[in-house]
Amino acid sequence: MRIVTVEAPGKVNLTLEILGKRPDGYHELRSILMPVSLFETVTVRERADGVVTLRTTGEGVDCSELETLPLERQLAYKAVAAMRRACGRPDGGCDVTVVKRVPIGAGMGGGSADAAGVLCALRALWAPKLPEADYLAAGASVGSDVPALQLGGAVLMEGRGERVRRLLTPADPAPAPFWLVVVHPRFAVSTRAVYEAVDAENFRLTQQEGVWENCARSVLSGDVRAASRSLFNGLQRTVNRLHPSTERFCTALGKDGALSTLLSGSGSAVFGLAESQADAERIRRGLPPEVWSNVVQTLPDGVMAAHGPLVP
Repeated sequence: MRIVTVEAPGKVNLTLEILGKRPDGYHELRSILMPVSLFETVTVRERADGVVTLRTTGEGVDCSELETLPLERQLAYKAVAAMRRACGRPDGGCDVTVVKRVPIGAGMGGGSADAAGVLCALRALWAPKLPEADYLAAGASVGSDVPALQLGGAVLMEGRGERVRRLLTPADPAPAPFWLVVVHPRFAVSTRAVYEAVDAENFRLTQQEGVWENCARSVLSGDVRAASRSLFNGLQRTVNRLHPSTERFCTALGKDGALSTLLSGSGSAVFGLAESQADAERIRRGLPPEVWSNVVQTLPDGVMAAHGPLVP
């Protein structure tokens, strides 16, 4: 049986605007999302008997809550079902193994990264010529952040996440990466609860004129100081009210020298932009040792081969 292993990065949202409520119940979003160098490792092995299995372990993160979550609700499993449909393989079987390093419920897209990794691996195994539009549509059927992580690099995400486009083309030279210090308060945030609270607050301060355009220019130029002036998350005020420790960690990062701080996605992780890797490491050393934190950099790519070219 053939095997594919990929490294699937988590993400941060440099901007996140909530533009309104859609007729389908989702929220209309606009966000600049970037993958970061904190990876889930996803291994997919073909099976001839049509059975699908999923095994998840954690490295430095607690994934015990997945032990009681029904298989059908886990994004990596949903990704297999989506690729069965997209590839015309209704009886396609596989064993999926995930090594998680992105905290669960952190707003860093760990579950979405798992799904993107499965989609990427099964595309290589089952349908290497599957058109990109069909591949991304399969991801959109799994979760809102999945298509952006499939596409890779700096992405403008719109709609509920199904409309994505690269800020740079694959032929463009990659700009200088941004260095960040990510902090996780060691609790998960319910995305549904956050959006329900935002609805109750009538979308106050959930969008900002010109913010994504300014941020996009800073990403394209690799100008971290300009990016620090463009960070925006329309959910941050609500999450800070529901979970005050997120605001405290942002304050701590700022006091230790971060250029700017922000909640990632719907939280609970927050991050601070640093001038350089050395500055990021210095900022991290100022945090209490018991706090989960990581120094990461933004990436020009999304899911990628863990060992050599991504081929079966």
